[in-house]
Amino acid sequence: MRLVSLLAIVLAILAAACGGGAADLSPLAAEGATLVRTEGCAACHGERGQGGVGPAWVGLHGSEVELADGSVVVADDEYLTRAITDPGAEQVAGYQVVMPGNDLDGDQVAAIVAYLKTLR
Repeated sequence: MRLVSLLAIVLAILAAACGGGAADLSPLAAEGATLVRTEGCAACHGERGQGGVGPAWVGLHGSEVELADGSVVVADDEYLTRAITDPGAEQVAGYQVVMPGNDLDGDQVAAIVAYLKTLR
């Protein structure tokens, strides 16, 4: 078991004991929740995905997103994966800051997408 996965499980158990609600997350989504904090994503997107310098994640999955070029895309798994792996490819309308690149691997990106899907 990868250290990050084990850490995500431990954090989920601790959060549940403290009323954090992470017990409702699958192990993959719990790993994603850990990654968004440890990789710095929450600094711009908000600790609970409420947004800030970067777009909000709450209610994002499955919604329509307007891009800076005026086009509209659906925030499905493919879009979210692309936004994470190639953050400069499509700029969300109304946001001037371009998300920095990252070194996340495919499993980590899948975990983050799984977490984003839980934010309703």
